[in-house]
Amino acid sequence: MYNKRMQYVIKSVPTDDKQALENLLNEMSEAGWDLYTMHEVETESSFDFNCIFMRPKQDEDETDLDDIVNITSFKYRMEKMLAAPSSPYASCKEIQLKISNQKERIKKIKSELESDNLSPEKKNQLNSQMSDELRQLDELKQSLVNEISPDSMYSAIKEEKFVVNLSEEILEIISMEANDNLLAETVKIRQKLADNLGYVIPHIHFHNSDELNQNEFSIKIHDIESFRGFAFPGYIAYYKDELKGYKHTEDDIVLIDDLTGKKLIWIPQNKVKDFWVKGMSSTEYIGKAIETISIQEVSDIMDYNDINKFVEKVIENNSFLVDNIIPDFITASDLKYLLTCLIREQVSVKNIVYIFEKINDYANEPTKEDLLDKVRLALSKHIIKDLSKEGELKVIEFDDETLDKIYSFFHEDEDDAVIRIDASEVQEIGEKIEKFAKSKKISNPIIVVPMDIRHMVFVILNEFVQNLTVLAHEELVGDANIKFVGKV
Repeated sequence: MYNKRMQYVIKSVPTDDKQALENLLNEMSEAGWDLYTMHEVETESSFDFNCIFMRPKQDEDETDLDDIVNITSFKYRMEKMLAAPSSPYASCKEIQLKISNQKERIKKIKSELESDNLSPEKKNQLNSQMSDELRQLDELKQSLVNEISPDSMYSAIKEEKFVVNLSEEILEIISMEANDNLLAETVKIRQKLADNLGYVIPHIHFHNSDELNQNEFSIKIHDIESFRGFAFPGYIAYYKDELKGYKHTEDDIVLIDDLTGKKLIWIPQNKVKDFWVKGMSSTEYIGKAIETISIQEVSDIMDYNDINKFVEKVIENNSFLVDNIIPDFITASDLKYLLTCLIREQVSVKNIVYIFEKINDYANEPTKEDLLDKVRLALSKHIIKDLSKEGELKVIEFDDETLDKIYSFFHEDEDDAVIRIDASEVQEIGEKIEKFAKSKKISNPIIVVPMDIRHMVFVILNEFVQNLTVLAHEELVGDANIKFVGKV
């Protein structure tokens, strides 16, 4: 938990009283306090420095300070309270107020200097103070110039691509002091995706959000929310079907997992038995959500800078491939479409040079979908190998009725092929697949369909069937034992 063994004290001094600030810093240092942070804040009549000091927690009897604070997420709460204005307009108004107050102080000093009863020492002191105040006024004027400049707006034109928002109750899991640390978990996820898929997810930004409910978190891609769920530090999560015969108690938290649609039981960590299957901590659950969304939203996450890195890897090995196909036969957008489609279906693009060789072989294919099919065929042995379990691959087929229904989604006209989909019909097909897979105890259903509809079937059914894989009959190659388990 954040700063669990630390205590804090807040002290304030006027910003224009340098001696008072120096005395405060010396006094607190002698008492064993370290300066944690310092912010300038506006009061009704002036501007003050709010100084936050911290030190290792002591017994309450050992201190006479009555404003010690020891709370979870102290850093986030205090920074919210003391943070500078968030908008250029607010900053501009604040600087203008400071300039006005500064001018008043200068006017007051000037009035004192005009007095006839000043001693030489007092006059020198006022002149020195006047010089210092004028310098601060010049600095404020320059700050105002910078703030009202349109150039500053350009620096604000930026976007955090991948954001995980956390409610205050979950913030402890991104603490460096936490054993189960979400920051380290994201490194593990990035390494896993890079090793398995050749896909490097971008930097993930973590923020505290007041818009979330208690123990809630959300994942945003390009500021669009892709997922929202709950996590409970101090609890371990299990899917109900993992705990045969377990009856949840009033201390447990039972939810429907939005990642899988399954019932999820959060059990207090001190009630978990050693001989149970391994559950998920709050960190691991959020990590699972990050990994899932990283794959689902790959087309929005992967940008042209990422595509360029793949191209550079190919140039290092065989520049001819790049020179021969880009941009005459395939554009950067076509390449992005191809790679993201493969990753979306969890086909590794790690061997990018080989993929480029196959793109070069099939660059004259008329459409991106045709090129995708051909590249997948070239990778089919790898695909089957990755999907097989103990040398066996269990697959499901569509019966004639289901195939006819899927083909009916296509409407041919003189200009183009249009897909017209009835969501209820697609959902009905998805429910049949899940029901059949459950009856056969298959957690990751693999459907085999004709090549010409393979990609479309994945696109329309993926929203309704968890962990779905769709293969073409032509892709069933390799050394695996292909076992057809039935039709739906």
